[in-house]
Amino acid sequence: MTPSINPNSEIFLSNLQQIENRMSTASQQLSSGLRVSVASDDPDEISSILQLRAQIGSVQQTQENVTNVASQVDSGENAIQQAIQTLDTATTLATGAAGSTATAGQRLDAATQVQGILQQLVSLSQTTMNGQYVFSGNQSGQPQYTLAANGNSVQQAFQAGPPPQIADPNGVMITTGLTAQQIFDDQANGGSASGNPATDNVFAAVSGLLTSLQNNDSAGIQTALTNIQAAATHLNDESSVYGEAQNNLTAAGNTASQTLVQLQQQLSNEQDADEAQASLDLTQATTDEQAAMSAQAILKPQSVFTYL
Repeated sequence: MTPSINPNSEIFLSNLQQIENRMSTASQQLSSGLRVSVASDDPDEISSILQLRAQIGSVQQTQENVTNVASQVDSGENAIQQAIQTLDTATTLATGAAGSTATAGQRLDAATQVQGILQQLVSLSQTTMNGQYVFSGNQSGQPQYTLAANGNSVQQAFQAGPPPQIADPNGVMITTGLTAQQIFDDQANGGSASGNPATDNVFAAVSGLLTSLQNNDSAGIQTALTNIQAAATHLNDESSVYGEAQNNLTAAGNTASQTLVQLQQQLSNEQDADEAQASLDLTQATTDEQAAMSAQAILKPQSVFTYL
């Protein structure tokens, strides 16, 4: 026959277990800083906590995307500004060579410099950031344009789609840039296929100037000068696209930071422990345990058979 548990002892052990549970809970909260560490700590709040954590992760990913893209946009903007300055040099050379006093030898000397300008523009179209070609659109693993072997013209390697857009914290899509063709190889009538350059085509204007200088073609030099000036205006227009992208990314980054602070505060309210209260609870539970043990010791001598 199994002896029954003494009712008084059973109550004492039950109360003691409750005290120890309070101590354990308070200690866990103090060590982790969390009121809710696992679902069983507060089943009613766990769904809200998980949702907040997911939202925080999404905003943090947006911040990372914005930071990465912002670096590429800045690189693209800097490259376009350098291209504008390079065209200023081409304009100066073309203006001098277009004069009636310019000799064939002087124009050949200018042609050598213009050839270097064309090479520099191609290099700018191949600008990279973190191993990616910022003007190659959706094919950022390779440059869209290269300089021909003769150094007098430019070759297009492939047709590129626009760079991927990214979403701001509100889900609004942000344009992140343009392709090398849109910037340096503008086509007439909005065409996408190379071979019908617009008058403001950067590569075509400089290549035309180079050919005219090499051929001592006064009329061609004058036409090229006009085209280079149009190309410079075109680059300024394309630069404004990058300026707008920079502003949008800055705004997106600020919004993400503000949203993250708000979400983290909400999460803290949901799951973080009140350290002052937890410390008080631990102290009170420890005191209660000591009092209970003292009271039990006074009642009668402690024995393992006492509880049977």
